[in-house]
Amino acid sequence: MITRLSSPHGRLSLRNIRGAVFALVLGAGTALSFAPAAHADLPGVEPQLTRAPYLSDAAATSIQVSWATTTQSRGSVHYGPAGNCLANTATSATLGSPITVGSTREYANSVTLTRLGASTAYCYRVYTASGTDLLGTLPTPSFTTPESAGSTAPFTFDVLGDTGETTNAGVDDGSVNVNQANVMSRIASSDARFVVQTGDNTHPGTSQTQYGDLNQTGPDVSSWFGPSYWTQPGMRIPLIGTVGNHSMTNTYLQVWRQSALAAASGGAWAPVDYPSYLGSSAITYPTTYYAFTTGGVRFYLLDTAWGNSNTGAATGGSCGSHCAIYEQDVHAHWQDGSAEYEWLKADLAAHPGVPKFAFFHFPLRSDSASEPSDTFLANVEQTLVNGGVDLVFNGHSHLYQRNTAGPGRIASYVTGGGGADVHSVGENGCSATDAYGIGWSYSRDRGSACGAAAVPTDDAQVYHFLKVTVDGTSVTVAPTDSLGQTFDVQTYTVTP
Repeated sequence: MITRLSSPHGRLSLRNIRGAVFALVLGAGTALSFAPAAHADLPGVEPQLTRAPYLSDAAATSIQVSWATTTQSRGSVHYGPAGNCLANTATSATLGSPITVGSTREYANSVTLTRLGASTAYCYRVYTASGTDLLGTLPTPSFTTPESAGSTAPFTFDVLGDTGETTNAGVDDGSVNVNQANVMSRIASSDARFVVQTGDNTHPGTSQTQYGDLNQTGPDVSSWFGPSYWTQPGMRIPLIGTVGNHSMTNTYLQVWRQSALAAASGGAWAPVDYPSYLGSSAITYPTTYYAFTTGGVRFYLLDTAWGNSNTGAATGGSCGSHCAIYEQDVHAHWQDGSAEYEWLKADLAAHPGVPKFAFFHFPLRSDSASEPSDTFLANVEQTLVNGGVDLVFNGHSHLYQRNTAGPGRIASYVTGGGGADVHSVGENGCSATDAYGIGWSYSRDRGSACGAAAVPTDDAQVYHFLKVTVDGTSVTVAPTDSLGQTFDVQTYTVTP
């Protein structure tokens, strides 16, 4: 259970940052700058590097390093503890996998670094089979592994949702999405041990072109791996995530590779065949659910997602057509006897007496008109309550909203302002459980608010991520907007 202790909040005065210069932080004391008016490649790297190295599947003893190049080879990573960065070498078992970004053939490499120690700093560089250092003149990136399961040391992680658009200020012309770029930059300097992503990395769908590279630009091109975006934190902070309704292709599984965490917890990170229900097409979707424990906290990454174009005759019940994907999801994943639901109930029972956080895409409660509350998940929420889950983090709705706990309810957050086009909050009214919500309408060029929130005066205040600090039984959630200003900061006490 949780007890909320305090609720300080407030903002500094707003400043107009459009057209400002933001920094790509690669290491302590080092920054490379980019003007947000247009994309540029990443200065200093070898020309054949098309995706900067990025981290995923982070455990106390291993981590995944991935990147892409214009040439095909067996890539390798030299790594070691701080001060001895070339102590070890890990080489990919196969040649780089062909991918197509726009009209360009590229090759994706991925290497697992093993025999790591928990809560330890490491540094690394990536190479081709012929020995070319792909990072060129860039400083050597570093990362710190997660805490061990039983550690009581304080740690910080970030939560990010609904990213990957080239839309800036409501206009999708392929220029840099300044608000998303600034969110990524803030994450890079947040001291987070890892980032949990609540689904929908890229919009409007998931393709290698939308994920993109360091060089290509245009509408819906390079909205994730462009040099102004995940390149900033990705070399140093691992991402751990799950699918959303805009990522229902195997590209998501290929890019992120969280298979070690899934296997260790008996979960799933694989394509799964789903039968027809209410006239939907029988289909294969990426399925991602798993759990891990770090710093004494059990993290649950759950799959609550379904493709927008495969709802069949589902009506969404009293919620209407916006909830048809919710109805299909609950049939596929959350019926008694379904693989994910049975796995969740068993894992919750197997980990009593520890704080638990759950992360999934569709929101338990949302005051968005187009992405409302998922009432079909009521039984799942009760299962989480019974299993001792303390906090829930959702995405899908492109806004910020904090919802209070109560009988049969868990305190929950909607964090959908990572970079996708943000939406209004409360257009159909604000719910009683909505303690603090903010949104923005581009068609009306104005902000909106629910609960104790002030109405935003700029869209930059709605784009955000959550910085979460765990210190024993104290958990502080500090929403941070694209300007670097915190708001609606809450501190909870978690108890078994």
